Amino acid sequence: MAINKIYRNAIIASMQNAYIFFFTLGIYFVYIPWNLDRLKLVETDLGLWLFLFGIFNLISNQITGRLIVPKIGTRNIIMIGTTILAVCPLLLVSVSSYFTFMLVSIPFGAAIGFVIPSNQTQVSYIESKTNKIYTPIYQACFSAGSLSGALGAAYVIQKGIEPQFTFTVMGGFILLSVIAIYFLGLPKDEESKDPVRKFKLPEKRTLIFGVLWMMNFASIGIIIDWSSLWLTKDLAAPLFLGGLVIVFFNSGEIIARLAASIFIKFLGEKIVGGYLPIIGAIILFSSILTSNLHIIIPALVLFGLFTANFISVVIRQAINVTTEPISLTVSNLSTLGFSGFIFGPAIVGFTAKNFGLTFNMYILCFIWALSGLFLIKIMTAEENRTNIS
Repeated sequence: MAINKIYRNAIIASMQNAYIFFFTLGIYFVYIPWNLDRLKLVETDLGLWLFLFGIFNLISNQITGRLIVPKIGTRNIIMIGTTILAVCPLLLVSVSSYFTFMLVSIPFGAAIGFVIPSNQTQVSYIESKTNKIYTPIYQACFSAGSLSGALGAAYVIQKGIEPQFTFTVMGGFILLSVIAIYFLGLPKDEESKDPVRKFKLPEKRTLIFGVLWMMNFASIGIIIDWSSLWLTKDLAAPLFLGGLVIVFFNSGEIIARLAASIFIKFLGEKIVGGYLPIIGAIILFSSILTSNLHIIIPALVLFGLFTANFISVVIRQAINVTTEPISLTVSNLSTLGFSGFIFGPAIVGFTAKNFGLTFNMYILCFIWALSGLFLIKIMTAEENRTNIS
């Protein structure tokens, strides 16, 4: 098989895997208010669940990048993680106690740590071999999946379809994704031959980019995990419209990520990753002040459009400046990024209960503006260092 066909198949495998999983998650996000009410839980309980999820994701991230991927390859660990992910959403809507609900965070967090960094490792490795930009398009599958899931949730809720049936069906689709990965995923003999690495702190520059990713993950959960609650509680929208924020935010993201290579070519990574998120944050902040859904919705589209490629630029910049292998760099970035789930949900849960979810939306805008500013300063410093040398 020609090497280009192998790479193309691997990209397709990663994209379909991301799409199907985030489609399922997109449905579950809309069901969060229903699930919390069913189990008699409050915002702080969801925050604790996400905290535990982040802990086990962080651990599996490091184990995957340093030990598992060098031994068995990314394709095999993606298959293992995806198999686990097939049953987790179903468990979340089926468990009947606080303890079992919390317990699901362990396999869920660990499996995400197996799948997401490994898929990104494949995509980044293929980018390095082909000199093409695939990361934004791959991440567009996240947005497309979440968007489809939110729309799908509106349909199944209106039709009165039982959540257990919905997530059993989606679990079956996720298992079909495992078969696609088996046949299309990157063979181990075509992967980067990275050795097993001991645990140590990442390089300073990788650490800095990882912190930016961490702030992104700590805040983006406000949209993904809490937006349905925000709409239904603070803005009094009905449950079947709970996915509106995800739908319109992801609509903007999809457009931006599919056109990322054009944006980067004509505007440059500093504008795409730094200046545009600042503008998007200002637009969204201004719209929330109105408390008017007709103004907030188009602002969410613009926010998604302007912030969508932030992480893609962070990943590409980190890989360009590091001397470490791609799999280890992606693992370190992912670990730092997902560590945002360790403290982010706890803080968001506390502030949601004591100050309201609208307060968190304002904080989201502030964090994004600050992250864009920091990325601009970091990239400028790297440019100056390169020019001096």
